[in-house]
Amino acid sequence: WWNLKRAGKADAQPSAEKPSVIAPGAKVEKLAGVFKFTEGPAVDAKGNIFFTDQPNNRIHKWSVDGKLSTFRANSGGSNGLYFAKKGNLLACEGGGRRLVSIDPKGKVTVLADKYENKRFNSPNDLWLDPKGGIYFTERNNRYS
Repeated sequence: WWNLKRAGKADAQPSAEKPSVIAPGAKVEKLAGVFKFTEGPAVDAKGNIFFTDQPNNRIHKWSVDGKLSTFRANSGGSNGLYFAKKGNLLACEGGGRRLVSIDPKGKVTVLADKYENKRFNSPNDLWLDPKGGIYFTERNNRYS
């Protein structure tokens, strides 16, 4: 997992000659390397970063104090993550074939797992609109 630490002004602009996603003065630093395939970064209200490691079936938390922990083992092959306004972490469980909400204590609630009485194939990524509507993508869609 990689982190970009920015040095200098927050409004620094990349040079017109060398456009880059890394701001001038930023430092790329490897924070950990025990993962197979990371996805779905999401940040809670406190600034903690949550992300998935699909092949290892985990949701990890990188805390604001720089500590790595497993937030949820047996994550259902979670991929996309997003924090809802009330602080619950929403996850697309590709392996579990469902969309879930996880409260801060780890309690899982299934939000959706079917469309027209057919199980989802593999929910992938998601986004919440300003009114709380949930939009998510479904890989290998069996409904087309």
